[in-house]
Amino acid sequence: MNKLREYPVIVRLTFILFFTVLVIYSLIQAKHFLYPLAISVLFSYLLYPVASFLEYKARFPRVLAVLISVLLFLIITAGAFNILINQIQKLIEDETVQQHAGDNLKSLQMFVYEHLNVTPEMQTEWLKEKAASFFDAQGEAKTLVMKIVGAVEAVLFIPIFTFFMLFFRDRGEKFIHKLAERRHSELAETLIKQISKVTIKYVTGVTIVVMILAVSHSIALKIIGVRYPLVLGLITASFSFIPYFGTIVSGIVPVAFTLVAQDNPYIALAVALYYITISLIDHNILTPSIVGGKVHLNPFITILSIIVGATVWGIPGMIIVVPSIAVVKIICDNIDSLKPFGYILGVDKGGLTIKKITDFFLRKGKQN
Repeated sequence: MNKLREYPVIVRLTFILFFTVLVIYSLIQAKHFLYPLAISVLFSYLLYPVASFLEYKARFPRVLAVLISVLLFLIITAGAFNILINQIQKLIEDETVQQHAGDNLKSLQMFVYEHLNVTPEMQTEWLKEKAASFFDAQGEAKTLVMKIVGAVEAVLFIPIFTFFMLFFRDRGEKFIHKLAERRHSELAETLIKQISKVTIKYVTGVTIVVMILAVSHSIALKIIGVRYPLVLGLITASFSFIPYFGTIVSGIVPVAFTLVAQDNPYIALAVALYYITISLIDHNILTPSIVGGKVHLNPFITILSIIVGATVWGIPGMIIVVPSIAVVKIICDNIDSLKPFGYILGVDKGGLTIKKITDFFLRKGKQN
């Protein structure tokens, strides 16, 4: 770093720009291998408490403890997907939903005809042409097939990668210590502890938040009167793995469903109001309280990072980028020459947590 400062500013900026472009290009080219690997890292942190309990408390051999942890996770995930698929199948086959959807679409076509003078036949023909052009366009069908194959490969590789990461976790830690050498051993130990602590807290915290939101969404949609609240609750809660955008965008699905498949616009309005409210609660109270704030990321930098992650790796990139930026911030905060970057990535402690709300009312109670 000191040697780099000897060069003119334009040379340093050129070097940084070239290095950034090279890294992003490499991430894009190797995404089919790297993003399953990155997701496996998150899953290994999620399953580490279970594997550690089975190994050290229940006295299972490590290979068996890790295997049980991964298999248990796969069983739970498969069960959730099975419930979701069954509910979606029932939704698709529901004649009442089909009838309401057909009537509402006809009403929409008549609205377009009355205001834009486009007949329903012309609208249907236009939609057919757009659908045909999408699949007939050169390379589109091939790209779609490649994406499906890549997703299947990722699903197959992620549990395998997760197993080996948990099984060889001690070797990974020793490798970092050997790489750091004796003069940097204390720094390496600090980084390992902080990164592990924050990553575990983030991954488990986000998972708990998603589970809470799944229950909350399902109950709220049931009370409002939306059909199939469980499937809509599970689908919309899964969006919350994507910070900021997830909870906001998730409301589009049930609102669109109620507008198309049900004949009461006030239900759609109630759903929209609920998702706006729960989004504010999630961002300002729920996530800060459960996920915690060991690493306070700048919201602006976080949003930019999510956009870059979506550009580079799509949806997996949006999920992975926040813990990745948190790791980068920890590294920057512990290295003197990189502390300015850690400062710009962070923000002062804040956020309205459940503890702060409780303390506020306790103080008010004592004053009265």
